[in-house]
Amino acid sequence: MVAEIRNGVETIDHIAIPVRDLEANQKFYVEILGLKFKTTRRNPDGSPRQTYVLAGDNIIGLHLPGVSAGVSPSGGPRIGVSVSGERLAQVTNNLREAHHPFTGPVEHAADAPLVRSIYFDDPDGNHLEFCLRRVEPTSECISHTVFETANMKKALTFYSEVLGTGVPIPCGEEMLLPAQNGQMIGLVEVGELSERSKKHGRGCHMAMDVPQEDFDSMVALVERHGGKSQGDKRADDGLRPEGERSIYLFDPDNNRLQITAHAPNQKEELLDDEEKWRRIIAARKEQGKGLTRWETGGKKLV
Repeated sequence: MVAEIRNGVETIDHIAIPVRDLEANQKFYVEILGLKFKTTRRNPDGSPRQTYVLAGDNIIGLHLPGVSAGVSPSGGPRIGVSVSGERLAQVTNNLREAHHPFTGPVEHAADAPLVRSIYFDDPDGNHLEFCLRRVEPTSECISHTVFETANMKKALTFYSEVLGTGVPIPCGEEMLLPAQNGQMIGLVEVGELSERSKKHGRGCHMAMDVPQEDFDSMVALVERHGGKSQGDKRADDGLRPEGERSIYLFDPDNNRLQITAHAPNQKEELLDDEEKWRRIIAARKEQGKGLTRWETGGKKLV
């Protein structure tokens, strides 16, 4: 039986990016970009592990230990954040006053889904974009992400056939594929993938919400269209709410993704660090495994 996608990806839920200096990046995202601080997650020994900031309701996770890779020469990988015209002007002014390099504002074509954008990098060289959108959603949120691809045709096929994205929209040299709610997955074709794309680092991925009725078909189609499934380590560690289904996967260019089908009427759950590690340790003991050195803050395991 041929797997069939009925509805397709619903939304971009969150994105995680690697950083080497958590404190400097947290300050940049909160004080310069004006994103809201949500929480800092910690290892069992109390050392910081990741910081969550909010673009509207979307989490952007800043994850240690980061990657040792130069800045990508292309426009990807990149996170685009939708803001109002007033917020865009304020962020532009904040960057200027902080003497932080940026490009723009750049005006987009009249038929593009974006009105204007500014482009810049965070302190670790991750590409960012703040934009004013022409189409919904126009509220503050993750507007789009842009990934590098070495084969645009193959990548477009993967996202349309596996995830059921909408009709691709040209925007300059990039192609934007809309989810059901209008958030977009972007692709830029390059002759060779950058070190940024090759070295993802722990936790670097984009997570999307998908319908329960499409989940099994999407999983079945991943490897058929050149991707690779990683399964769900969080489920193995006992961290998924009952009825939630999720997998991590790679697209044909090794960009790391996650798809999640939430249970009906599922409530948002963000476990505190103590309960999270209690569940992880219990699950791994049952599996005959232990925590990694990184998860214990680099300490030798007993």
